[in-house]
Amino acid sequence: MAGGQTTETGDYSRGTIDRGSEATGLRVRDAIRRSGLKQRKIASVIGIDETKLSKALSGRRRFTADELLGVATATGVTVRWLLGDESQVSALPPNSAAAAANDDDANPRRTIAEAAWTLFGRYGFDAVRIADIAAASGVSAPSIHYYFANKSELFDAALDYSVKLAFDRQIAWLDDIADPAQRLESLLKLQSPLGRTERGEWSIWLQTWTRMALEGSALSNYPLSYERWSRTVQTTLEDGQRTGCFRGGDPRAMADELTSLLDGLGIKVLTGVMDTETFSRRLRSYLDRAIMHPTEPTTATSADRLKESS
Repeated sequence: MAGGQTTETGDYSRGTIDRGSEATGLRVRDAIRRSGLKQRKIASVIGIDETKLSKALSGRRRFTADELLGVATATGVTVRWLLGDESQVSALPPNSAAAAANDDDANPRRTIAEAAWTLFGRYGFDAVRIADIAAASGVSAPSIHYYFANKSELFDAALDYSVKLAFDRQIAWLDDIADPAQRLESLLKLQSPLGRTERGEWSIWLQTWTRMALEGSALSNYPLSYERWSRTVQTTLEDGQRTGCFRGGDPRAMADELTSLLDGLGIKVLTGVMDTETFSRRLRSYLDRAIMHPTEPTTATSADRLKESS
């Protein structure tokens, strides 16, 4: 995540978007119109009254990160699109709802994919039937097969949705964070399995890794998405090295080690082998030993902030 400009590697750029702009309001309005939902419903979903939503739509009020996430999730577009940011860190696999924004079939496909995401994340691929997904999404089983050939295609759509959720959070929350150390901490929090939604994403990702190991990586778009996540961590580390708050070293290798540690610890939390307090303590310890500059005065406070996330 390079600071201040969009790079050729497609990483997320700070300082290029404005949540309070009239253009953002117009895009949110367009997303609501395409979704077929009423403004009253959107306001309820994101937890504000209609007056505040109207002000934000006209550019007279700034959308908060949570509100943008709520709008993006309810309407099926990405936060990146709402903000008019053309960087590639939130680019989704080809079958995403965002890519189908102008498709008349996008809404039912998205409803089905979201229902599949919830059920697969909670019960696992093998335990979920097409009939279960049909019931959860309020459609018939033949309707499911109209949009998806089989359960594997449904799982791929659920994975696309997980990728969308993860990158939407990054775009919504990281733009205003100028300090690389705080940005890295936020990245790790956003990708850790400590919240309800994040645990659902981790369940999908863990099942994806299993399927890829057994069936072959060609079955999934996930490697590209993971590479973008890893590159985001890498460029954040590079930014911190330039400002002197992170240790020197090969940022690619450091990003590989850090993301691998997060993956391993996250799996332990998801499977109940490790509790969340130990997760945070292990991650803090690694950051202090391997990432934070030894003379950086914010090391202790960064550990405290990570602890709060648990």
